[in-house]
Amino acid sequence: MLYSTFASANPLAQQSWDQVVAQAKAEGTVTFNVWYLQPQWRSFVSDFEKKYGIKVRIPEGSIDGNMNKLLAEARREKGKMDVIALSVAQLPITRKANALAQVDWLPTYKDALHELQSVDTEGYAVAFWGNQTGMAYDPQQMGNQPLPQTLEDLQRFIDANPKKFGYNDPNNGGAGEAFIQRIVTISSADFDANATQVDPAIVKNWSKGWQWFASNKEKITQTASGADSLTRLNDGELLLVPAWEDHMMGLQKTGAITGRLKFYVPKFGMPGGGNIAAIAANSSHPAASAVFLNWLVQADTQQALHATFGSVPMNKQLKSPSTQPESPTQFYGKEYSMQLRKEFVRQVTLQ
Repeated sequence: MLYSTFASANPLAQQSWDQVVAQAKAEGTVTFNVWYLQPQWRSFVSDFEKKYGIKVRIPEGSIDGNMNKLLAEARREKGKMDVIALSVAQLPITRKANALAQVDWLPTYKDALHELQSVDTEGYAVAFWGNQTGMAYDPQQMGNQPLPQTLEDLQRFIDANPKKFGYNDPNNGGAGEAFIQRIVTISSADFDANATQVDPAIVKNWSKGWQWFASNKEKITQTASGADSLTRLNDGELLLVPAWEDHMMGLQKTGAITGRLKFYVPKFGMPGGGNIAAIAANSSHPAASAVFLNWLVQADTQQALHATFGSVPMNKQLKSPSTQPESPTQFYGKEYSMQLRKEFVRQVTLQ
């Protein structure tokens, strides 16, 4: 059986899947460049290694370092990178460099998600890791207080619990930026946050959001980072903080914070996002890369990723976890995100 959409674009796509698997086993190894949780990933891929007899190498590396290496090797006949995790923002750069192989012929491609944060991967990558921002809290410390669902609810909570709500500087973590984006958008009205040109009139209208932060400056706590927020929540200093669900669960599994902490997405919405995975166009292990990526996005692997890391499943066959909203709010695009962080420094930090 052939799985090719663009068979001429990838020689492997003209073979049966059994032939691809046989070649993958003969290659015997594959490299997966992912920039986070490398020790946990090395343990997680053991099921793949047992099933196929293919060794998975997961090197140390940063998100920018991995991409720079991919781009540096793009013109070589054979590179050292096989499967690589990327942020959605990195996709256009890697595509322009012709650094990625088409993957739309893989058996599980039809069930994978190919569009993330309003970006279509166009057959060159699949979403493999979903994440969601929301609010983390300690039920024991929260007691009978209702969880804030609207901005009005949150204001009442802040008024009743001075300095017990904390959020991190947007320049040091996405959870804080996610919360700030929601305050700004809800206070100032929706706009095209994915536009590549920043509209000065829209930025000027953000003043209503900055007024919210100014009026609450003495009542809320600004933390150094998302990790700092969760640590201070864990220690009882704070009662409620914006957080990434997968980040919180990861810290809980390592014992860094108590497993008692819970997560929810308020009705006023918090942004969700995710990461994509692709195969280097000049991979030295093309068949093993195909088999690994196919395994990574299949339903049972995605369920295992959610159970292990708290990531949102990226497979159409699976239902989203109860904490995942039906219509996730999107993060601002690159240009407006950069502008928001600059304005935050001017309007909040330096005031």
